[in-house]
Amino acid sequence: MKGFKFLIHFILLATALTSINTQQIYGQRFYTRLKEYCAELPKEFKKIPGDRKLILEEMGNYIYEVTSEGKTAQILFICTQNSRRSQFAQVWAQTAAYYYKLKNIKTFSGGYSETAINYRILEALRKAGFSITAAEGYSQNPVYLLSIGQRYPDIFIFSKKFDFWQNPNEKFSTVLCSKDLVDMNLEPDGTEKVFPLPYEDIQIYDNSTGNILKNDKICRQVATEMFYLMDSVSKTKKLKKKSR
Repeated sequence: MKGFKFLIHFILLATALTSINTQQIYGQRFYTRLKEYCAELPKEFKKIPGDRKLILEEMGNYIYEVTSEGKTAQILFICTQNSRRSQFAQVWAQTAAYYYKLKNIKTFSGGYSETAINYRILEALRKAGFSITAAEGYSQNPVYLLSIGQRYPDIFIFSKKFDFWQNPNEKFSTVLCSKDLVDMNLEPDGTEKVFPLPYEDIQIYDNSTGNILKNDKICRQVATEMFYLMDSVSKTKKLKKKSR
């Protein structure tokens, strides 16, 4: 099992190195259901509260400034256990970057502690149109392979601490996805900027009858906000280009 873990980690590193400039690959296509889901998200931008829009726009400015210098914008999303909220954010932010054809953006996630990805978020992501398979299913913390479409790099997701070796350790921004971490003023070493963007703790609904729908709702909220983020980066790029 240790050998297999090493192989998975090697693949993760290789994926990280090759997925930064993915727009160089030709013939990329989202899965049909995912493309339809994504196309609806801009219609929901008006539902985002004003204070959260300001934070997302500030994040967008940071991403634009970094990428306009030819550097890679590294974004680390952190929640308590890296089992749901930060996973949603990592996946949707990377997907939004691909959707808006933005280069040099790489997203990561981690937790204050390590547990395992909750199966409910996998179901929510499948409903949205992602293809998910277990790269390593026989462990307490399985690794899942997430695909968004033809010729796009796969995303490996599993629970890990924010200081996991594959996550950036310098020149990155930190996005705090849970209130307890915002209250702690968590700022990992190497962080250039911290953005507080807490989401509701979905775990408290696990024993309720509507827990699956709640996960779907948070998935949609995160997706909408990450698309608003990348939409703002795209618009800023276009405005700057026109003003030259």
